[in-house]
Amino acid sequence: MSTPHQVFVLGPDDIEADGGLERAQPVGWRFLLESGGNVIAGAEVSETPERTFPPSFYRSSSVGATATAIKAARALPQLEAAGFDLRLLRIPELYQVALWLHSPHTDLLIPLAPSPIGNEGKITPPSVFFRELIAAAREYRARRVPSPGDGPRTPQPPADRNRKPGLPGH
Repeated sequence: MSTPHQVFVLGPDDIEADGGLERAQPVGWRFLLESGGNVIAGAEVSETPERTFPPSFYRSSSVGATATAIKAARALPQLEAAGFDLRLLRIPELYQVALWLHSPHTDLLIPLAPSPIGNEGKITPPSVFFRELIAAAREYRARRVPSPGDGPRTPQPPADRNRKPGLPGH
C-alpha cells in the first residue's frame, strides 16, 4: 500500500470566482494498492466533520495515471528539496483530477488523464491550471439545470445571425 494522500474537492463556482487552491475542501484520504511493484487499485476513505466512512476500493484509469504522475514528480530534484505534501484535487463537475504537490512556499498541479485542459502528466502552475479551467466552468454553468434555489431563469431564444438590427422578424 502506498503512503496515503489527502483528497480535496473544488467546484466550478469556486473556479469562476477566481478561487484557487485555498477554496479546496478536504473530503478524505486515498491509498494506492500495489502488488508485485505495480499499482492495481485505489482505496479511499471519505470523511465529513461528523464521521469517517469505511473505505471503498476501485480500479480506474485515474489510479494508473496517479501512479505515473507520482513517479514523475518524485524524479524531480526541486520537489525533494522543497518538501512537498502529496494531495489529490478533484473537480467532479468538470471531470478534472490532478495530483496536487503542496508546500508552504508553493503549489504545483499535475493534471491526470483524461483532462479537459490537456497537460496530462505535466507539472502545471496553479495560475495556468485555473486559467484553462475557467472556460470549462463557465460552459458547465451555462448547461447546468437550475436548482430550485437558483430562482427563475428566463430561457433566451437562440440568436438569429441572419437578422438585421432594428428589423423585427428579419
